[in-house]
Amino acid sequence: MAKSNTQYQNLVSKLSVHPLGYKGLHPLIENSLTRRFVVKTEAYLGAAGDLTKKELAEASAYIRHDMDEFSKDYQSSIDSFKLSAWYQAWDKITWGTLASITDKTQVEWTEVGDDLQHQGRYCVGDEVGFGLLTCVRCGYKKELFHPTTVLSCANCDGSEFMRESFEP
Repeated sequence: MAKSNTQYQNLVSKLSVHPLGYKGLHPLIENSLTRRFVVKTEAYLGAAGDLTKKELAEASAYIRHDMDEFSKDYQSSIDSFKLSAWYQAWDKITWGTLASITDKTQVEWTEVGDDLQHQGRYCVGDEVGFGLLTCVRCGYKKELFHPTTVLSCANCDGSEFMRESFEP
């Protein structure tokens, strides 16, 4: 038992120095949360005591490989994440909540200048803020709770919109 405990203590002390050696080797392991996860996992594997050094090294390599794959998948999906239904719902709820506690009169004063410049009509590519955009072609309405770039109509692919203010 004492021998097993000593081996465990040696492994933990060795692993506590290891993260500095990881820097620059794996971009994922440079992240401190991931580095702590890898170190903790290796410590648990080492605590098993039944593993040889080779088995521990293989298990550690598998963990690093899996974490690296996770990182690659995460990086490649980051662009499509903002298009996901979950993110769109979260975004709308968050901005809607902020809009509900905002003084809409003050926000409208900032929009007056833009409305005068655009004469109330906005086209695809224009920047628009808080309000209700109505498609000129089909009448489709879209609520905006934060500044954004006008995109084509989701219903008819129209490119012209009228902005209406929210009720204060």
